[in-house]
Amino acid sequence: MSFELNKKARIEKKISKTAKGLLLALVPSLKGNAFSVECDTFESYHGTVYHEQHVVWFGPDYWGESDYDDCYGLLYSWLIDNTTDFAGMSDAEEKAGWREGLDLTLFYSPWRGASRAEVISHCRDLVRAGVFLERMR
Repeated sequence: MSFELNKKARIEKKISKTAKGLLLALVPSLKGNAFSVECDTFESYHGTVYHEQHVVWFGPDYWGESDYDDCYGLLYSWLIDNTTDFAGMSDAEEKAGWREGLDLTLFYSPWRGASRAEVISHCRDLVRAGVFLERMR
């Protein structure tokens, strides 16, 4: 494995571990869930990068199967969901008569497309401010 691929894998694991800590600080109710380190891959211009990521397991669903989500993905989706104005979108669509082609980008979260460093930094600020979410799912 080349040094560049190994460095990228270490960065991915470090981001994932940081996201796990922030997720536990922001959502204390996840402390009862199981966390594990799973393997994942992505394609870079250097080739396929294999890396480890921290995931949280959610209990059995209706069919008895357990699902997991990666910690960074949960942080990012939580941030997007809590900063998107869904009520404003609905009101705008209702006022426009539910017609096609209405531009709703004004109501989208400003965190869409943010870099991982920005998301992690903002979540650290939220933890310092004492913000937490009661339930994730």
